[in-house]
Amino acid sequence: MTDVVIVAGETSGDQLAAHLVTALRAADPSLRFYGVAGPKMRAAGVEAWIDSQSLAVRGYTEVLTALPRILRIKRDLLARIESLKPTLYIGVDAPDFNLRIERSVKALGIKTLHYVCPSFWAWREARAAKFSASADHMLCVFPFEPELLAKYQMPATFVGHPLATAPLVGADRVSLRKKIELHADEPLAEVIAVLPGSRMSELKYHSALFVLTMKRLHEKYPRARFLVPLPTRETRQVFEEALWQHAPDVVPRVNMMFGHADFALRVADVALVASGTATLEAAMLDCPQVVSYRISALTYFMVKRKLRMPWASLPNVLAKDWCVPELLQKAATPAALSDALDALLVDPKKREAMSATYAQIRAQLVAPAGEPSAAVAAVTRLIAR
Repeated sequence: MTDVVIVAGETSGDQLAAHLVTALRAADPSLRFYGVAGPKMRAAGVEAWIDSQSLAVRGYTEVLTALPRILRIKRDLLARIESLKPTLYIGVDAPDFNLRIERSVKALGIKTLHYVCPSFWAWREARAAKFSASADHMLCVFPFEPELLAKYQMPATFVGHPLATAPLVGADRVSLRKKIELHADEPLAEVIAVLPGSRMSELKYHSALFVLTMKRLHEKYPRARFLVPLPTRETRQVFEEALWQHAPDVVPRVNMMFGHADFALRVADVALVASGTATLEAAMLDCPQVVSYRISALTYFMVKRKLRMPWASLPNVLAKDWCVPELLQKAATPAALSDALDALLVDPKKREAMSATYAQIRAQLVAPAGEPSAAVAAVTRLIAR
């Protein structure tokens, strides 16, 4: 048997890691997986030492608040790794945490692999020089990254993005709604997905903002249905409290969902999405979207100084253009967000243009021809070496 420790720090990482674990176990059933895992990783066969939501923090000031907990997790994780002595450590995203762990693990003589190249090409480029001290190999989901990493002597493989081949891409939304009887008691009306983020720190900044946006949309579209997928009971509770506080009249029009963001995006006419991997998921599932995000003023000031491009959302970064509207920080108001979503709902040409750009992005992210299991091949080579 071959032991592998795999660590993912949030909902998007849990999804990527589960996809990789499933593929690896199919190729080699002798592999055993342990680590920091979310529900999808556990379902894929990972023994969870620690829940991945424990690491779900974004922003400088937010990390400082959570630092004692993160340090405890780091000590516990390293102690377990030293006891198990696995063949391989796989860090999935969460670079500020995983790259540090990888450096310590590598010093123990354990091979290390990092899955999802940190976006050094967008901000904090100087950190790329330190990647090779942490990871023996890096799996990249964007095709331009291996060439950029080569300048820093970081071996890397483009493996494609799982979202680019997601099932039911472009599925007929009307048929899906009828299938789940979303509007069994009334004619089909507008369906709006609302994705406020998966971290508690994101819900702190987005709950009231997104609820008030929903309230404004409800005033114009009284038969609209809102789908709100959230990963945990805690995040759901925070959002429901904001809903009852700011828009109790909208509650009957809201479907709260445990996870299933992919389904919500397939069904929706448009989506309001907190910036992050979910914006790419919306693009790959062909859902027109408006992107928003708020963080603390201090974090925003520090991040903005280090940005190397004008866009925050992945669809815009990959398109190198304004594919989707971005309303961040002070620009993110209920009025501005509801107006942007309304503009998409009433203008099919805007939705079609966005969809055409989505298709171009999807083509970029499909794994190289002839390498359907590029990630599996890279991991297998590393284990064998």
